[in-house]
Amino acid sequence: MFILIDKPPGITSFKALHGIKKKFNTKRAGHAGTLDLAASGLIIAAIGKCTRLLPYMEAQDKTYSFDLRLGISTDTLEPTGNILKEDKNSARTPEQIDSALQAFIGEIEQVPPAFSAIKINGKRSSDLALKGLEAELKPRKIVIHELRRISGTSIYCKCSKGTYIRSLARDIAEKLGTCGVAGCIRRLAIGGISVEQASEKLIPPQELFNWQIASVSDEEAKKILNGVVVASGQWLVASGGNPVFIANNEQIIAVAEIKNGYILPKFLL
Repeated sequence: MFILIDKPPGITSFKALHGIKKKFNTKRAGHAGTLDLAASGLIIAAIGKCTRLLPYMEAQDKTYSFDLRLGISTDTLEPTGNILKEDKNSARTPEQIDSALQAFIGEIEQVPPAFSAIKINGKRSSDLALKGLEAELKPRKIVIHELRRISGTSIYCKCSKGTYIRSLARDIAEKLGTCGVAGCIRRLAIGGISVEQASEKLIPPQELFNWQIASVSDEEAKKILNGVVVASGQWLVASGGNPVFIANNEQIIAVAEIKNGYILPKFLL
């Protein structure tokens, strides 16, 4: 099962799961996509065997809002970090900001923040940064689908997995000929799931994934639960590249691939 959380700023993504583990008496819980300590917004958490579905959720596009704060540069790329540089002439017009944003739409390369969980030779970049050690972070390809001003310096961004909003704010500021950080980062959506849907209600996986559901007989279900490949029958048609849910008596029992006319179990639910 899944739970949608609206994480407040000031707590870690890990701590946001603490209440879930206690409420549902489980040690097996995880989430899709870590949010920074100061950030807020949607976390999709899973418990039990549904944690195996989290990589599929994490791969989806993300939507954020953030405040582009021009005039300072910090070590963490957040307003609360240690100030490295200031620019008293950082004011830019809305038209200038709008123009700069256009340069980042599409596939671009982005250097992640030094304060991030990326590992370099087995050590977290953030741990190295805390020790004052400089680590070479290589640019990564990301995709910005939509980037626009909501009002003032408040920005809306829809982007691919792996996008760092703090780095994006830094790069937009540089494009504007100044320095800047990202404040009030809020994740509005993961894929088609909105933070407005957040509640403490348990949600079955088929409500979050737009995958086909292949209903099988009791005999077929027994084989699938034992990892046996079975003919796909009515599900001979390709599933559009996505996995499919396998259901028996209206209960989801597994995730599988449909390939060459057969159901290939990936893992059980």
